[in-house]
Amino acid sequence: MKRMIMMLSVFCLAGSSVLFGQGSEKYTAKLQRALEQAAPQDIMTAWVYFSDKGADLGGKLQAAAANLSERAYQRRLRNRGADNLVDHHDVPVYAPYYHAVREKVSRIRHKSRWLNALSVEVAKTDLPAIAQLPFVSKIDLVVQTYSSLPDEAILNSGSNVNPPSNNGPQQIHSLNYGPSFAQNDQIGATLMHDLGFNGSGVLVAMLDAGFNNLQHEAMDHLNILATWDFVNGDSIVSDEIGQMGTGNHGTLTLSALAGFHEGQLVGPGYGADFVLAKTENTDWEHNVEEDAWVAGAEWADSLGADIISSSLAYRDFDPGQISYTWQDMDGNTAVSTIGADLAASRGILVVNSAANEGPGATSIWAPADGDSVLAIGAVDESGFIAGFSSRGPSADGRIKPDVCARGVGTVSCSPYNPSGYTTASGTSLSCPLVAGAAAQLLQANPNLTNMDMIELLHNTADRAANPDNDYGWGIINVHDAYLASLTGIPDDEGAVAAEFQLYPAYPNPFNPTTTIRYTLPEAASLQLNVYNPLGQKVATLADGVQPAGEYRVSWDAAGLASGVYYITLTSGREHAVRKAVLLK
Repeated sequence: MKRMIMMLSVFCLAGSSVLFGQGSEKYTAKLQRALEQAAPQDIMTAWVYFSDKGADLGGKLQAAAANLSERAYQRRLRNRGADNLVDHHDVPVYAPYYHAVREKVSRIRHKSRWLNALSVEVAKTDLPAIAQLPFVSKIDLVVQTYSSLPDEAILNSGSNVNPPSNNGPQQIHSLNYGPSFAQNDQIGATLMHDLGFNGSGVLVAMLDAGFNNLQHEAMDHLNILATWDFVNGDSIVSDEIGQMGTGNHGTLTLSALAGFHEGQLVGPGYGADFVLAKTENTDWEHNVEEDAWVAGAEWADSLGADIISSSLAYRDFDPGQISYTWQDMDGNTAVSTIGADLAASRGILVVNSAANEGPGATSIWAPADGDSVLAIGAVDESGFIAGFSSRGPSADGRIKPDVCARGVGTVSCSPYNPSGYTTASGTSLSCPLVAGAAAQLLQANPNLTNMDMIELLHNTADRAANPDNDYGWGIINVHDAYLASLTGIPDDEGAVAAEFQLYPAYPNPFNPTTTIRYTLPEAASLQLNVYNPLGQKVATLADGVQPAGEYRVSWDAAGLASGVYYITLTSGREHAVRKAVLLK
């Protein structure tokens, strides 16, 4: 007889049930329902949660701070400050508690310091002995869920042929994007590349499965620092015969973010460093356990990842399992959402697909419902929302998704051909584009926190003035976000680049016309833009190649509200910012 495999966790929960004996008040309702359907010989998969982390918490916090990797230390210093580098979530599970449970279970699947819990496989008959342990606070079912991956009708990953080579109209840029121009230009990544920003020095963690064909001509440049398979327990994240977690999803998402072969594919963050985690169990039923996602996020944190890019989503379950409902998409219920928000609290920017369950409202899937998670919707080349892109709001009424990027016909590497390319669709593809753009933004301004980046990407997206639950704040513009990040300069001192000059507007204050003067030491391709304090572009005063010389541009601000505006001159790696005050 085939044994039923379920998942459990140990958490803190009050309650009682005479049906399951002493200690069963620690069982969650989900677990109790699963136990009612299980045979005595069945193996359950559960989370076992602990009440504390043992004695001498202060000493353990000091040890946790001392054990931070250099990358993790720098990220937390930037995001949390020197006096708040660690908290109790960073303290490992208390070893005596671990060993006490280990003696009573068939297998320890994952150990989570963030949740203070163990994911275990345990015989149904052994659960009461675990529940009676005084330091066990709760036992919960580890769910088996469908992940919202694009199906083959949406994700054309089987193509070995190159996509059409018609690139459409392109301005002069520093790179030849080939067919990938539109997906980069739509989000402002081309202008960031022109400035020299490609994610260099930023560590991105990819949580996915099927990282195949990494020797592809557009991926052989990648600096991959570490890999780990949280499904099968080894360091190989590509497909292996006889193991779970297969497919080509990771190939497509990673290459969209970081592929680089001029004339074919350029990803926004092609210069970033990477760690790759296989957290997805893609067997034929698409069963996925969220504990692997949390384990992958904790691993990414320990390695110092700045950004997590996750094109995975969880909500529906197999027949006979306990499913999440849309009411559970409240930012506090799904295990992956709790883990994602804890990752964000460590200073990591968590970028996650909204899911592919649109167009209905409240179709967002975890962990995109997290209040600290940047949830990504999908648009087409023209900027229209994709029919499959999941919509908000979250169950507690927050706007979701947060922002959008291209997720229809996105150019990626072929998973099969080392020099072939394909197109794919889904929020799985829009997510890595945003994550790559975020890597550009962080490289350009390393002092930004993860919450700073979310705010900047919100406020400079194309629907920032009127966000909704289809597009969120709209399609990102990472170049505008970067320029907005520069406007924190308290005065004009130091704002002017050395290689050219942008002079203060005159008159200033003005109403409604002022003159901007700048000089170029040599011919250059430049943009002269005006932004409001939210980082929204309100005017482009010059755009294109100009010869060396001195220029004067008149700006008529009629129709704009009075206030402070920022004039930016951008050319190559140089940029300059000046303030102008409009009085009315």
